[in-house]
Amino acid sequence: MIDVFFSATKKALGNITATYDTVWPTAVGLWNLRCLVNGVRKEYPTITEAELAAKFSLGSGIHGVNYKRAFGEHTWEQQQEKFAWILLNSTIPIFEEWLEELKRDYFHDMNIKHLQFPKKVKDEIDRLKKNPSTVLSNSFHSTYLGKRERCYSKIVALMHCYRVFKEARNCYMHNGSKADTKLTNAYAEYSPFATPEALDVSEVPEFPAPVLGEEIRLSLRGVVGFSYILIKILVSLDTELLCTANAEGEFISRYKEKHTLLRALKPDADKAKQQVSQYVRQCGFPTPLAVDDLILFLLSHHLVSR
Repeated sequence: MIDVFFSATKKALGNITATYDTVWPTAVGLWNLRCLVNGVRKEYPTITEAELAAKFSLGSGIHGVNYKRAFGEHTWEQQQEKFAWILLNSTIPIFEEWLEELKRDYFHDMNIKHLQFPKKVKDEIDRLKKNPSTVLSNSFHSTYLGKRERCYSKIVALMHCYRVFKEARNCYMHNGSKADTKLTNAYAEYSPFATPEALDVSEVPEFPAPVLGEEIRLSLRGVVGFSYILIKILVSLDTELLCTANAEGEFISRYKEKHTLLRALKPDADKAKQQVSQYVRQCGFPTPLAVDDLILFLLSHHLVSR
């Protein structure tokens, strides 16, 4: 938990990792099955679907695979594109659920829609930070800023990238995978930001220019790159949102979950600071920088006693 503040963020990052842990072996397995099936069909051109199923599906519990269509009528590049859509349709909801969870648990007045648009994301974060938590900001913000992938200064560019892939997914779901004006407009607005410097990446996620009314071309490499963009968005927003008073609910909840008994602070000031730092680390947070402020916070919420 030390790399991110909110439990919801840790879960979202874990879900992205789990998605890849499923997709990559599946893609490799498909490639190997493709090689085997096409090898058999080359040596035995008259083999039937039933014989292919008996050879490759037996024991799997899976029925109805059309081997000739899957591996004879579709290229590996086409199948990779199918995987790209599967991956994109699995990844976008992770971010959306992250926002929903934060709103449900702590940020009840959060405008989720604004946090998905490049022209509104900073204004929404600034609005939420108008109700600040000095103790959390002073204790943790600079520590989290030093962690990997934080680049809130690039959040507008990152959200332009997000918007393109989100609109592509919307077209896949609602427009037969054909580009609409929302996608073409999003791509036009994103283009000036589609540089390694603007996105703080070594490689810009691949996304061919969409043509209005034509089928969207998606690459597996591009969606993989987008997933990294999404990780940067998640951790960057996480670090800014911890500075709000709403985030104190996360801190208190985790503290109470870990420390069910009311602990008394040691009379010696330095030992009390060490004590509180240890309690905080046990909750999955980094060592606090403003320990005196945090002691007062814990006392005021009856989480420790004198």
